Amino acid sequence: MKRYLLALIATSMLLPAAATATVKLGFGFDQGFGVTGQFNDVNGFIGNDGVAADYIFKRGSFGGDAPFTWYVGGGAFLGWDDGLGIRLPLGLRLPFNSQWDSYLQIHPELDFDHGSRSDIKFGIDAAIGVRYSF
Repeated sequence: MKRYLLALIATSMLLPAAATATVKLGFGFDQGFGVTGQFNDVNGFIGNDGVAADYIFKRGSFGGDAPFTWYVGGGAFLGWDDGLGIRLPLGLRLPFNSQWDSYLQIHPELDFDHGSRSDIKFGIDAAIGVRYSF
């Protein structure tokens, strides 16, 4: 009985954090065309060319009447056929409704596995998408 009570208390402590979590889902282009999502400060993407995840560690606004906000993060990507690396997303977010937003980002990246060659390749890629906030 004590285990069940302890489990119930531990679970109830997680509910306020889940209730205030920001969850967004949408579609876009990043690793090909696919599904994009955001859970608090973590952006994720699953597409027809691969998967990517980024942690957003800094956000800001341009001030004045600018409708855009900016963000900077760090993340990783994995291609379905080849490609494995890290990236630094630099993005703009435009909320255009109380529950909808769009984003555009560029991300310099280091690709550690790109086909038959085993050297490290530097590149710059981009992403664009639309998300709905629940």
